Amino acid sequence: MEAKPHTNALIDELSAYLLQHAHNPVNWFPWSQRYLDQAQEEGKLLLISIGYASCHWCHVMEHECFEDEEVASLMNANYINIKVDREERPDVDQVYMNALQLISGQGGWPLNMIALPDGRPIWGGTYFPKERWMQVLTQISTLAKEKPEELIQYADNLEKGLANFEVSEPLKDALNLDDIISSLDQVVSKKDPQNGGLIGAPKFMMPTLLRFFQQGGILCSNNDALDHFHFSLEQMALGGIFDAAHGGFSRYAVDAEWHIPHFEKMGYDNGQLISLYAQAFREKPLALYRETVNKTISFLTTELNSPEGGFYAALDADSLTQNNKLVEGAFYVWTLKEIEQLFPDEYPLVAAFYSINDDGYWEDGNYVMRRMQTDEAFAKLHDLQLSELKAKVIRWNKVLLKERNKRARPRLDDKIICSWNAILSSGLLDAYRSFGTLSYKDLALKNIDFIETNFVDSAGNLKRISKKGVNKIDAFLEDYAAVIKLYIDAYETVFDEHYILQAEKIMNVCLRLFKDKNGPLFYFSSSSELVVRTKETSDNVIPSSNAVMAENLIRLSNHLVKPELKTHAEAMVLACKSEIMSYPRSYSYWLAVGLRLKRPGYEVVAIGPDAKHDIKELQQLYTVNCSWAAAETSTLPLFVNRSSNGKTKYYLCRNNQCGIPLESIDEVQMKLQAALKS
Repeated sequence: MEAKPHTNALIDELSAYLLQHAHNPVNWFPWSQRYLDQAQEEGKLLLISIGYASCHWCHVMEHECFEDEEVASLMNANYINIKVDREERPDVDQVYMNALQLISGQGGWPLNMIALPDGRPIWGGTYFPKERWMQVLTQISTLAKEKPEELIQYADNLEKGLANFEVSEPLKDALNLDDIISSLDQVVSKKDPQNGGLIGAPKFMMPTLLRFFQQGGILCSNNDALDHFHFSLEQMALGGIFDAAHGGFSRYAVDAEWHIPHFEKMGYDNGQLISLYAQAFREKPLALYRETVNKTISFLTTELNSPEGGFYAALDADSLTQNNKLVEGAFYVWTLKEIEQLFPDEYPLVAAFYSINDDGYWEDGNYVMRRMQTDEAFAKLHDLQLSELKAKVIRWNKVLLKERNKRARPRLDDKIICSWNAILSSGLLDAYRSFGTLSYKDLALKNIDFIETNFVDSAGNLKRISKKGVNKIDAFLEDYAAVIKLYIDAYETVFDEHYILQAEKIMNVCLRLFKDKNGPLFYFSSSSELVVRTKETSDNVIPSSNAVMAENLIRLSNHLVKPELKTHAEAMVLACKSEIMSYPRSYSYWLAVGLRLKRPGYEVVAIGPDAKHDIKELQQLYTVNCSWAAAETSTLPLFVNRSSNGKTKYYLCRNNQCGIPLESIDEVQMKLQAALKS
């Protein structure tokens, strides 16, 4: 192996992103108190550069700037240079992303921040080409030497802004149903009627927002929202953002039509989208939804599943070409010549199906496959039987994958992230409940075993990252929220009491480590080592950790019959009401939590020898905000004073009131369906 001319302190790290920079001439250090202290001792500014392994523009800036000797010399002489993997340390990323929002009103990665030696930010930006980057670094280092008081004043002002970021005075009146209806109307007014999703580009799928469209559409009688939900799911599944040959969604589309993806594939996106399509299928059983879920899970098992049962983080956007250059999307795109050679006898039909034509053209003679019609519409248009077309597509995909797998594969980010794994397993459990595919349940339960072995200790404390048997980073609120949700989902799927008891244990740890003693919300980190201890309340592609915690509190309140947990959740929603009403697009998970409070579903309790089996038929219905419990006998609170006479009995409870026990599953189904309209 050829010796590298440079090696820095990142060489001992496990993160794929940090290791990508371990041979830069920049004297990078990982985020550590040791190196922050070094900045204080040397009186040097901190240069904190944040990204992640599958980030295309991170790779571009590395090549243009951080691999350049001239740039490295300037950085090493004037700064203590810190590289951060945002997926390892989302707490660090959150602080400096908030600072960037205050400085420039926008964000993104790579995130490059200059801070005083004490970590307080003074300047930030995203991608820079070499000349502009050197200009900025020179200007700020000169200012630090000649007018340090100006930087200190700016840091003081930013620190005040950071302390109040995403925080406002709570309102007196609780979020009510009219508030939710108004917020839904406001977000729906921003819809893209031509392409689905919200208007504009780039286009992120935003599963949290789409989930609110579906639930709000039904519970608030907004057919426009519900219709747009299904239209969006269809357009996303047919678009180039979904890998038509193998399955799995890319992170976002750079255009408004879901055509040209930013080709990185992330675990957290695909986990949430499995849930979304599986739940949509219960309400509207389209073959496209089933196919999308099946192919996405196939992608996960072949590309992201570790032998031990964990899921790796992501696949890179870039891959090597035959010229040994890293190029975005090189693994996925096709030329006309390639398709003609692979399908000499069926080229016109294949080209029409995958849009190897003007509809699918990208750049430089390359095409991104997209589908312009559903299978049903395409078969009708081309005078084919649907079964005949589906058989052809299976064969075509095998040919495409065989050829594609001869190419250099995208780089794998092989760290295993606690919260992302929990999100993926919740998606798999949703898929099992919708389709009854046992392998989906088995895959989820194997992953839960992995989570318990690698992330959860006997007291209920969590770790964030697992790689090569090493788990050295304490978990954040995002991890606790996702794992608690997963345990509740697992209990409501297989009805093993261990899972609901684990959810309760971890919730108690979370209340002790993360809750603000002066209010109902949770801090993102259990410690206060950073310049500010943040509270995450707004949704991104991953929903707000506080919003997920509020939902967890409500669900556990139902299962454990602890009304104080629901009261806590209500206080959390009230604390965020001002932001919810001002920015509903960024608080859609909170609005869904509000619906759970204002339009609660039933607690469905099944008891009897076959209760765990019998309840599954009910779970294939589309319901909103229901809690599910089943047992032959149980000491859990929901089963107290409830018995069976050898047949499954169903108790439907809401707001601490239960109806008479029912034995007819048809009658239970009628009541559950009626609840969506009442």
